[in-house]
Amino acid sequence: MKKLAFVFAHPDDETFACGGTIARYAADPQCRVTLYCATRGEAGSTGHPPLCRPEELGNVRERELMQAAAILGLDHVYLRNFGDGQLQTKPMQPLIADVKHYFEEEHPDAVVTFPPHGISGHPDHKVIQRVAAEAIRLTERSIGLYHIVVPEVNPQPSQYRDTITNTIDITNHRHQLINALLAHRTQHRSVERVFPAAIKRDVNRMRTAEYYQAVHSIAGIPDDQLL
Repeated sequence: MKKLAFVFAHPDDETFACGGTIARYAADPQCRVTLYCATRGEAGSTGHPPLCRPEELGNVRERELMQAAAILGLDHVYLRNFGDGQLQTKPMQPLIADVKHYFEEEHPDAVVTFPPHGISGHPDHKVIQRVAAEAIRLTERSIGLYHIVVPEVNPQPSQYRDTITNTIDITNHRHQLINALLAHRTQHRSVERVFPAAIKRDVNRMRTAEYYQAVHSIAGIPDDQLL
């Protein structure tokens, strides 16, 4: 069985960044797809209007993540509580050790995470990318590593040059992507900004592909696959 691991910082990262890819591989009975989420998203938005009190947000976003994960078909979610917005201010070693343990338990063939700039520039995104890379190194196994590429986002182009090496067709999984995005109810303002078609449930205006840069490639993998 092929195994694909996704490593992110917050609930909703998985759906915003690569929900269609998750759904596509989760639909393959010969593939196990898992998610590692380092925080419960407790420092994020409570919604517009608020759907909960700030002190309740971690629990609410945990439920939203599990609902989205079920929609996308994830086999398992490893949800941790390393502190939303705190990853860069805390020692990285405990987080690296925990992600390494996740890899040793799941034995993924490939890992998907953020690029160095974190797409949105969020400090937690940048940290989790470094953590995933270091955990792979320490695991001492041959594991493929892919960074997400969002062609519309090009921060500091002189420093970061994202190159698309793999393009995943998600046309048949756009309904799942919409439903998973909408499951993150407290984050609907962000969904509306990034995926306006999802709010309107307009599947024909949703993206049909998701893009990746192979950092550690797997021999023999075509450019329309990750595994």
